[in-house]
Amino acid sequence: MKRLIPKQKYVRIFLVLCILFSVVSIPFVYLISRQFSAYAMKQIDKASQTEVVHSQENAKFLFKKMIAYGLNMYQNKSINLWLTDMTENSAHQVDAIESATNYMSTEPFIANVYLFNMRTENAINLKYGISSFKRFSDQEMLAIIQQPRKSYLNFIVHETMGRKMLALIIPTVPSGQRSFGYLVMLMDNKLLEQYLLKDDQQLGTKSFVLDGDGQTVLGANGSEDLYAELAQKSQQFTAGSFKHTYKGELLSVQYAHIEPQGWTLFNTAKYKQILADFNSFRNRMLLIAALFAVLLLGILFWNSRRTYRPYAQLADQLEMKFGLKLKSETNDGPREEYKVIRYGIELLTNQVDQLDISMREHKSLIKTEYLRQWIVQGKLIAPVERYLHEETALFRGEKLHLSVLRINEYSIFQERYNFASRKLMKYAIGNIAEEILNRHWQAESVDMGGDHLALLISGSDISMKELDEVMQEVGKQIDKWTRVRVTVALSGANSFGDDLRGIYDYVHELTMLKFISGEDKVYLEQDFEAYMQRVQPLPDDNMLEELIKRIRMGKADEVTKSLDQIFGHLQTMHYAESKFQLSLILYTLFKTFNKLPSVESVEGIENILERFDTLSGIRGWLGQGLKEMMDDLSNKKGSSRRDEIVTEIVDYVKTHLHEPMLTIEEISEHVSLSTRYIRQLFKEVFETTLSDYIMEQRISRVKGLLETTDWTVTDIGERSGFQTKSNFFTAFKKATGMTPSQYRERQ
Repeated sequence: MKRLIPKQKYVRIFLVLCILFSVVSIPFVYLISRQFSAYAMKQIDKASQTEVVHSQENAKFLFKKMIAYGLNMYQNKSINLWLTDMTENSAHQVDAIESATNYMSTEPFIANVYLFNMRTENAINLKYGISSFKRFSDQEMLAIIQQPRKSYLNFIVHETMGRKMLALIIPTVPSGQRSFGYLVMLMDNKLLEQYLLKDDQQLGTKSFVLDGDGQTVLGANGSEDLYAELAQKSQQFTAGSFKHTYKGELLSVQYAHIEPQGWTLFNTAKYKQILADFNSFRNRMLLIAALFAVLLLGILFWNSRRTYRPYAQLADQLEMKFGLKLKSETNDGPREEYKVIRYGIELLTNQVDQLDISMREHKSLIKTEYLRQWIVQGKLIAPVERYLHEETALFRGEKLHLSVLRINEYSIFQERYNFASRKLMKYAIGNIAEEILNRHWQAESVDMGGDHLALLISGSDISMKELDEVMQEVGKQIDKWTRVRVTVALSGANSFGDDLRGIYDYVHELTMLKFISGEDKVYLEQDFEAYMQRVQPLPDDNMLEELIKRIRMGKADEVTKSLDQIFGHLQTMHYAESKFQLSLILYTLFKTFNKLPSVESVEGIENILERFDTLSGIRGWLGQGLKEMMDDLSNKKGSSRRDEIVTEIVDYVKTHLHEPMLTIEEISEHVSLSTRYIRQLFKEVFETTLSDYIMEQRISRVKGLLETTDWTVTDIGERSGFQTKSNFFTAFKKATGMTPSQYRERQ
């Protein structure tokens, strides 16, 4: 006996699993298939019963309809006139035949119509014409109408010319009385059977209608004994089902009474044929289970065979994962698998720790992105508000202040640092500001892209004087530790529900006042009001806008014309007013392009203007400077500079993707290049247009939010920069071939 037991452990395990699986799975599949067969039989019986009841309702409706139709025909003026004529009248005869023919042609269930005039003893057969009673072809029907009838307007089974047909005699009069005329409708039994009965030889089902004695009314003739037994069993209820055995064959029977005709509609099915289909299904199930068992047992065998070398495989996988790093830890002699596994697990643990740190940093990025969206969009949507309540301390305060830190001499800052270094420097500026402000209140810094950062400050009973002093200290500390000078502007106290976008735009505008005033201070709202009282715009505001537009387009000749027009107006002003307007023009140009030739700081503006004694000298300097700036904008085509510009464009797009009004003009403004040049540059690098790239990024963000959040589709569209719901749905379906809701359901 011991010789029959395999020595290999994995073979023994495999054989035990084979026996166990066979003992459990095969009986289980057999029982399940039997339960399914029983359930399916019940469902078939229910479906058959429903079909029978439906046919019963159809029959009731059809017979009532035909009775009403016959009464309407009987009451027809032409037909009734002929039926009651005391003498033969050919005109009445023609009218009656024409009317009856019209009725018969509009109702397909009527096979023929008889009209009997008991006074003239004439009969009309619509198929053969008029004849006397003696010569009438259907003498059996003539005898029936002359006999008293107990039922009221019931159909009868009538056989004529070797065919069984349902007939309706109108009118039916009490016993002992006679009518002067009768109308008999003969029904088309074949059409009635097609409409009411459902036979299927393949499934072994058969439908028929029997009267109370078991005689066939509709349907094919069958065994009289069987029909009599079925009629007897169906008397107890108006509708139902039962099983019946006839000559050793089991039948499933469903029935329903058709009132007031006194008939019963039957549907029978042979269990043998139905069970044959179920047995075939069960056999297929057993075969599939056997094949599945063979496959599964093969997998189990393969798996059990591998169990004797799990440690070696684990060591191999760790060496493949970590390579030389792992070998350097275990190179003291022959490879010992437990050492490889131990050091490998330590390396994996280190990677998990690094991943945890990365996740925490990612969490910080999400918080910063949500704060940026709050500032740019002005309002908080519910999911973002919940997240910020959990991750920041801003909402502990009663009021909210917004400050903007704008980097001075930003063009020099750009030339000194590359894009990545600029990001790090702004991160350091934000950290310094947060550290100082969090000593007194709660603060969060947000890199808004370009030359400035935003600070959100909250607290209770914040004094503007104290906040002003702290913000001055912030500026000093940033200059001390980063050697970067910033202009600071600060808003008043605001509620958390106020439009933060409007406040941000206003405070950012305040930082530009340093270009005009040159004062090193924290700019507040009252400083802007004082500035606006002094502003005297050019007679034509469009002149400066046209100049900026032509500079961006790189049209040197048209720029010269615009300068001539502007300086022509300046020559008509007093010296002080002319000098102020020149400062305003330079301020606007500096704000638009982030730099001007020879003007790297606000403090130098007065020195630039004082170099020249006449407006023509300033005109020549400015014209030459703008020409150099346009050439610089058009000639930045070096490979490293080009890559840096494209990287900055991509970063700006990702930072402002949620803004519906993000445009190529706004991006060109940010990088101080013409729109035509950045379109061409972006297409050269990415082989796609900038507009298409923005749309692809928006669609990608929508997909990510649909997969990872439970936010509404409308919220996701707004957070991805789509201006309207219809535009969002159209763009998403064009890109993916499905709606956002369908995409979320597929994930």
